[in-house]
Amino acid sequence: METIRKRLSSMFPGHSWELVSERSVRSIYRLVRQGEVEYYVKIYSPRTFAEKLRNILYPRTLHEARMLARLRNSGLPAPAVNNHVRAGSESALVTRAVFPAKALYEEKREKQIEIMLDMSVRLLNEGYCFTDMHAGNIILDCNGSPFLVDAYEISPCRIMTSGRAASLFAQVASAFDIPAEELDPYLAQVCGIGDIGALRDKVRSRSRTLGRGRVRRRVRRSLRDGSFSRAVFSSRFRAFVNREHSPDLDEVIACHLAQVSQGVHLYKFQEKTQLSRVGGYCVKSYRKARPPAEPYAVRSWKGSLTLLFNDIPVADPVAVIIFPDRGSMLVTRALDQPDLDRLLSSSDYHYMSLTRKRELAASLGALIGTLHKKGVYHADLKACNIKADADTIRFFLLDTDRVEQMRSIPEAKRLRNLVQLNTSIPLHVSRTMRMAFLKAYCSLTGEDPKDIFRKVWRLSRGSDVIYCTGEGDRIERWPARRDSA
Repeated sequence: METIRKRLSSMFPGHSWELVSERSVRSIYRLVRQGEVEYYVKIYSPRTFAEKLRNILYPRTLHEARMLARLRNSGLPAPAVNNHVRAGSESALVTRAVFPAKALYEEKREKQIEIMLDMSVRLLNEGYCFTDMHAGNIILDCNGSPFLVDAYEISPCRIMTSGRAASLFAQVASAFDIPAEELDPYLAQVCGIGDIGALRDKVRSRSRTLGRGRVRRRVRRSLRDGSFSRAVFSSRFRAFVNREHSPDLDEVIACHLAQVSQGVHLYKFQEKTQLSRVGGYCVKSYRKARPPAEPYAVRSWKGSLTLLFNDIPVADPVAVIIFPDRGSMLVTRALDQPDLDRLLSSSDYHYMSLTRKRELAASLGALIGTLHKKGVYHADLKACNIKADADTIRFFLLDTDRVEQMRSIPEAKRLRNLVQLNTSIPLHVSRTMRMAFLKAYCSLTGEDPKDIFRKVWRLSRGSDVIYCTGEGDRIERWPARRDSA
């Protein structure tokens, strides 16, 4: 990079360089003179032989320079290209700065949606496809007008099809979970597409696919040093820590192990797992995983983040710790709320108003409906694995080592989750409340609540109902036959 930096510096001798962002092969700088940003420089420095050869034959930055010029000729807002420079296998693009400017992601959600959808319509009507539409690629000038600042993933299309239009709109819809009534006015502005209903269905389908892919990538990246996690390595362990937290890992590990050996402050003690509270954290240690299986805490970490990145409430994942012998620990934020089964068996629930009970049931149903609608399956969805806050009517899912996200959850698995919940809460929870739960659930999955109620009731028939109370575990028996009441 030094060679191309020297060449660029000689071209702009009166400017100071400020690093904006840096990735493995790409760096972006702003060139400042007399307190004003005049240019932006994007330097591409390939590493592998294949990348270098490809960039020598056709530089990435040259493609982007030509695309920016083409966009401006089409009347679309994009920065003016000042220069393009090559040095060996490296290349650089220099554009005039839009100054002063503001990043779109600093705006409110509603304005981000409006600008990105409007920009999508303008691109499509001018015959362009874009596979990297997100708020980070758009800035606003001093008048609030948007500019596209990254054009590498933009390409011209001779024929605009509904599939290409759906792919662009889906990128925005998946990022913001936009309802149809907000999307339809923009779909109607795209020229030559035809049936708006068919286009809307394609956008929804592709939006779900993009959402799953985005979650998978974020979960995968959490196991390396990055925007979500920081890597910690020592002779005793390696760990990945949520950047929003700064625990003393050595102290947390030592305190947890001492509590396990002494049998104090323990929430759970089994051969496979041990759970204790250390200050404001919950620490769960797992037995050694046999190769090639993944350490158990890593599975739980991934499960927690899969839920978190799908906007499903969980105990904040703080750190995952892996030891050389393949033992592992998961550290999460401690939650003081009671488990759902304890809440439902308490006097607080007994004296709760019917309206409040319905709100509680409907809120839980909506949460599980959202979970299944997004294709997220929790294999151990029992009441003891859900924390319940009766004051704010919020729920938090726990025990996440068997969480997975798929395109759609088979009915058998969804029913299994519903039966798990149905047979892990006290029998005294009325059918009215159970139906309130299912109505809220089905309002999101699109099913008939009466049909689901019958199936759950049938599958629960004759099962043991096991739940925990303030006095310990309690076992009841689900009726073998459904009463007429």
